[in-house]
Amino acid sequence: MKKILFLLTAFLLCIGLMIPAAAEEIAYTGTATRTLTIREKKSTSSGKLGSVNEGDIIQIIEMDGDWYKVDFDGQTGYCVAKYVTDLAAEGPFDDTVSAIFKGVATTDLNVRAKKDASSQRISGYAEGETVYITELGEKWLGVIRNGMPGYVSANFVLGIESMIEGVEVPEEYATPPAFVAYFTATVTSNLSLRQEKDEKSKLLATLYKEDEVEVMEIDGDWAYVRKDGKIGYALAKYLRYFKRYDPFGPLIPGTIWYPYAAKTTGDVEIFDNETGELLRTVPEGAIMAVSAPDESMAVTLPYDRITGRIADTDNLELEKVKVWAEAEPGDLIAVFSTYYDPEQKTKTQIGRFHNLMQGVQRLQNQGIAAGEKFYFNDYCAPYTKLNGYEEGPIINYTSSKKLDYGGGICQVSTTLYNAILQIPIEVLLHYVHSSYGISYAPLDFDAAVSDGNLDLRLRNALPYDVRFALQAVGGVLTVRVYRAD
Repeated sequence: MKKILFLLTAFLLCIGLMIPAAAEEIAYTGTATRTLTIREKKSTSSGKLGSVNEGDIIQIIEMDGDWYKVDFDGQTGYCVAKYVTDLAAEGPFDDTVSAIFKGVATTDLNVRAKKDASSQRISGYAEGETVYITELGEKWLGVIRNGMPGYVSANFVLGIESMIEGVEVPEEYATPPAFVAYFTATVTSNLSLRQEKDEKSKLLATLYKEDEVEVMEIDGDWAYVRKDGKIGYALAKYLRYFKRYDPFGPLIPGTIWYPYAAKTTGDVEIFDNETGELLRTVPEGAIMAVSAPDESMAVTLPYDRITGRIADTDNLELEKVKVWAEAEPGDLIAVFSTYYDPEQKTKTQIGRFHNLMQGVQRLQNQGIAAGEKFYFNDYCAPYTKLNGYEEGPIINYTSSKKLDYGGGICQVSTTLYNAILQIPIEVLLHYVHSSYGISYAPLDFDAAVSDGNLDLRLRNALPYDVRFALQAVGGVLTVRVYRAD
């Protein structure tokens, strides 16, 4: 009997050796990035089971550190993990089920195995693709990609939204406002593009001196800008030379809409709005752009590069500026003033004022028909003695020449420029004198003209004609723009 049992046991064991072990379940698939050896064990010196070619699909049973346990022609083996990419779950997967948040990749983006830029790349996102997020972090975001967990750099994912009702996106990850480009501006110094209005927030890109960026808005010290598809915040003080895309859009940053043209009926004193220092006394008959009266009935006004203030407004008659969309024929729709030395004693002063008055007289009651263009030089150039000009001071940083025929005419073009910035008049061509600007206008708001293409060119985008009214009295040059009769 014992002999029979022994033989039966031996027989069953032999049968057992002939039954293959159950195949291990495939958890993931991946793609070989190079010709890859499959080993018997997790060692480059262990026995070789075979190899796969670059681009071949690898079936992964288990991830184990630097090695993947794989199925190779029905055998279990191991391959080096760093040479496998585009990992995905083997079975059906839905990344949205595991995700808490979602965002958008702002560039082609690698998914890493660990929170380390040098760790293994396991897959990637294309620019503009939705990123499903399982974990938020300052530098790294946990993601789920094709059912496979991993990490991506937080710097390149924007527009983060919650995918679970009742779960809110933390403030530091909140979706920024949708970007609409209203202006362009020039960068004047290398600076950082940040994800938030904070110099310590995530760095999105570096903006370089002389770069042109698109600008949506200025919010305090920060500008919301876009450069090469990257959207974020940059310090506004390093942006200059703004240009408006749409003449019906927001006013260029720094532009002020003045609601009244004030005519003096007697002497009026202008003081520095900050220090209270007397700046000048304006005589009867002058017209100035001013603000609405405050509670004390005082008004403010543009004075060179500062703000002036008139406290005693008894000697002012106010003409109201109408909003352009509501203006009737004959209504005032924009006004701006600049100031010059009222004393005309020296030959230089006399020549400058003469040239300024040439511009006033040549543009008086001129205008622009709806949809038509206006070139300043068509009315005022050439700036020569033969054309009625005298020598006056000029801005010149390239030579020692400081006087030339027409010197002073730029104050007329500058005053006109600042007036039309307040309404839908498109600026086709505009130059500043230099990066230093000029004393009688805010920095970057001057308009240089000279013979040739150094011109101020405009187009009337309004649905009606406009007319210019100019006056130079008592040291005040004012340009008013009216809806034409």
